[in-house]
Amino acid sequence: MNSEIKKEFLDRVKALEERLGYQFKDKSLPLTALTHRSFAVEYHKKITDYEVLEFLGDAVLSLIVSEILIKTFPEAREGELSQIRSAVISEAYLSKLARVLNLGELVLLSRGEIAQKGMERESLLCDVFESVFGAVYVDCGYEIETPRKIFNKFFKDRLIQDIKKGDIPRDYKSLLQILTQKIFGKTPKYRVITAEGPEHDKTFTVECSIEGLKTTGIGKSKKEAETKAAQKAFMELSQKEKEEKN
Repeated sequence: MNSEIKKEFLDRVKALEERLGYQFKDKSLPLTALTHRSFAVEYHKKITDYEVLEFLGDAVLSLIVSEILIKTFPEAREGELSQIRSAVISEAYLSKLARVLNLGELVLLSRGEIAQKGMERESLLCDVFESVFGAVYVDCGYEIETPRKIFNKFFKDRLIQDIKKGDIPRDYKSLLQILTQKIFGKTPKYRVITAEGPEHDKTFTVECSIEGLKTTGIGKSKKEAETKAAQKAFMELSQKEKEEKN
């Protein structure tokens, strides 16, 4: 990467370094990590997009998260750990972490992508988050220690809290169904309690019931409300099951 290109985008590179608390030895890596394919196509000089670093970063984050889960939940079974990791290493959750560092405002996008507010899309934010960790990993000579330290500094506590609160993107309706089949031999029932507001902007309240347990969820769609009600029921039944085992 020639010095002219480095100088042109140095403000973004410096901003990323400040947010990570890490100085890149190879300044072309953070620039690549912030370059969307649309910008690379539109730009008048040769510049590399983040797709390869994104691929690598996905594996780096998977290892870091796996370590956190095993150390934090030593009694958990492999299946449960796999489910949680899949939820964490997901578009919905990683985009949430990307917003913590405001990565969206640093991404280099084409004029068309900017007009369509591409920097706000979950898929793009997730990709950039992965590419940034891929860039750090490469810059450190393919050693995991520094990416791990950066992730733990900014996200470890938040991640553990979100998992314990159930505030991660999981398919709670399916998880609840599996759990209630195991405990009661039946599946939960859902019913709409209220549907308020104009037709184009309704708010639904749904009740989930199973063997005397009733929870409610509110959402802008029936599916969202059902998922929130299922999440509450799942967390409550899971906690009861753990207490009974102990």
